[in-house]
Amino acid sequence: MQVNLFIDGEEVEPSSGNYFERRNPGNEEEVIAHVADGVKDVGAAVDAARRAFDRDVGGWVSDYRLRARVLLKTAELLRQNLDIFAEMESLFVGKTIRTSRNSDVPRAAELLEFYAGLADKILGTSQILRTGDLVAVVRQPVGVVVAITPWNFPLVILCRQIAPALAAGCTVVVKPASFTPASAFELAKLFMKAGAPKGVFNVVTGGGQTVGSSLIRNEKVDAINFTGETSTGKWIMERAASSLKRVILELGGKNPNIVFEDADLERAANAVTYGAYANNGESCAAGSRLLVQSSVKEKFVKMIVERVKNIRVGYQLDERSDLGPLVSRKQLEAVLEYVGAAIAEGLKIAYGGNRLTDGFYARGNYVQPTVVDDTPRESKLFREEIFGPVLTVTEFRDEDEAVELANATIYGLAAGVWSSDVGKAMRVAERVKAGAVWINTYYT
Repeated sequence: MQVNLFIDGEEVEPSSGNYFERRNPGNEEEVIAHVADGVKDVGAAVDAARRAFDRDVGGWVSDYRLRARVLLKTAELLRQNLDIFAEMESLFVGKTIRTSRNSDVPRAAELLEFYAGLADKILGTSQILRTGDLVAVVRQPVGVVVAITPWNFPLVILCRQIAPALAAGCTVVVKPASFTPASAFELAKLFMKAGAPKGVFNVVTGGGQTVGSSLIRNEKVDAINFTGETSTGKWIMERAASSLKRVILELGGKNPNIVFEDADLERAANAVTYGAYANNGESCAAGSRLLVQSSVKEKFVKMIVERVKNIRVGYQLDERSDLGPLVSRKQLEAVLEYVGAAIAEGLKIAYGGNRLTDGFYARGNYVQPTVVDDTPRESKLFREEIFGPVLTVTEFRDEDEAVELANATIYGLAAGVWSSDVGKAMRVAERVKAGAVWINTYYT
């Protein structure tokens, strides 16, 4: 597969003439794509988006009906091509084909449909002041939006970033993660097929330090939407500040799943296992820290280990696989480094912890789902985002200690609370510093 650039309504080859290889995370011996290095084409992509916005090309900015139709039609086309996009997502990311087909692609289509409904609801307000003056507040599209997307959910997060911007009348330049560029490239084609005017949706592939940096510095860009690692988000904010660009960031997480002794333990064990290992654990919202009350800790950990033992690790396109390969050899090494740190710290590996190397596993980035028991708050595994199939376990005595442990990291993305006492669950949810808190569920 050759992944080119998409600029001003057309597929184009990179001006540099350079391509880089993307290898199959399930079989590193196989090259699955040659990806364009668009470092010299950033200006052309931004110019196309700027021109489409400033000139209201095709009525994109002024015609909300057009924007709604294009988003709805793109969703329809995405569903018609579900199997193609699902295989592409799994092949490039390493996530299982069942995850891509049953969750990611349908969710992406739903996001497009949801935000299509926003196009005709962007309304202003008016007020009469005490002086008798009439003041009108008008909501206008910000302009050219750069979307820098991560590799773990290349289609879902792409749609989550661009759909509201497009519904509002903005134009976009997408810089997908280097590991997973194909989804953005193919989605741009669908947008054009759905009737989007030229220049509305542009895609430039390449590295973050080159293409990404050029996009952030470009004076014709009005806003940047980034999802990814926390330190990268800080770096983007610092550079965007020089030109006062608007910045939207969704960054890392080290999310606690808090299980009290009065919880439905069977239901909690199922959800904790899913929350920790879904998408190979490569998710900013993964419930990667299990906090469990002391009185049920031993019993609950056994329940988790029983479930983890049944997780089948396999090739990402195999329908039987529950867990696929990690996205890259570098990511595999990073996860194994954390497991090594756990061993060095004297922590108990209740299950897993090894790279899989027998047979076909040797060619890919496969690792056992891992449970690290008795993890103290001082451990780097407790504090740092691992971004892989590793669940740490820490016990707490009471409600106050549970909240203290939950808040004992620099992150504040998501959390889960499990208790049959609704009042207690609500109380804890309010005290936990997280943007999203699930009660008696996770990942819904």
